[in-house]
Amino acid sequence: MNAGDLAAEAAARGDKAGEAYWLHVQEVVDQAPPLSPEQISKLRVLIWSDSEPCATAA
Repeated sequence: MNAGDLAAEAAARGDKAGEAYWLHVQEVVDQAPPLSPEQISKLRVLIWSDSEPCATAA
């Protein structure tokens, strides 16, 4: 699900504030520069490590 989908859902519910919020989020994301290869590598490591159960959790 992306910001456009969430904006459409909010509009279907008649939630104008929610729709405006998600449309703004989509606009900001669309203006962001593409990720560098280094950033992609770091994100892959973070996503991979988050998918493993934490053995030290109490």
